[in-house]
Amino acid sequence: MYIGVDGCSTGWIAVQYEEDSYEDSSLYKDIDELWAAHHDTAERILIDVPIGLRENSNMKRPCDDAARKKLSPKRHSSVFSVPVRAAVHEESYEDAKATQEKHTDGSLGVQSWGIADKIAELDSFLRETEPDAVGTIREAHPEVCFWALNGESATKHSKTGQPAAAFWERIGILEAIDDTIVDDVRDAATDLDAKVGNDDVIDAFALALTASPKTGSLRTLPDKWPDDETGDPTGELPMEMVYAYP
Repeated sequence: MYIGVDGCSTGWIAVQYEEDSYEDSSLYKDIDELWAAHHDTAERILIDVPIGLRENSNMKRPCDDAARKKLSPKRHSSVFSVPVRAAVHEESYEDAKATQEKHTDGSLGVQSWGIADKIAELDSFLRETEPDAVGTIREAHPEVCFWALNGESATKHSKTGQPAAAFWERIGILEAIDDTIVDDVRDAATDLDAKVGNDDVIDAFALALTASPKTGSLRTLPDKWPDDETGDPTGELPMEMVYAYP
């Protein structure tokens, strides 16, 4: 089983592929529930959440820096700055902002705080609950996946500025790899009994296709690890993003 996971307001949407075809989509309230459902059968689980965090620096993660360069000049802003570990585990934006400022020479933006709860949930799960999941659960960014699947060309249309055009542009990229994608996305979206956006569904499909054998071998960002980079200070989590070519 090859799974793509994207966070949504009600939890996590997971799109599942078998060897060469779409299998199912499900909604899970938390990562523990998702892992319990799939750990026996999942070859790869790609998730749109940062894995591997800074603790005392707001220096860009190498994978984020590399992703922004690939997606420039139009989609680079989709790669948000990642808060330090202590900040994502705070209960409020005010506390997280103060913690970020205490541990770094910068501050914490509202966009970054908006994904902090998902980062914290996955960070705790991989470090404390299920360390053996590291390697099966890997970080991927949907826009990097679309860039690779689209011949190293970033998407043209913004999901917020041109949502209809953006949706069909991304459908077109995926359809070149899986010609049943329109029916599969329709089935997935209509079967989910929850508040899930089109963006959540299409991003999860992009990650699932990237994980599956329908695309090439997984590659990682950064292409070359910087000589002076130590990565996650715990030494437990990789600081990378994966993607694949058609």
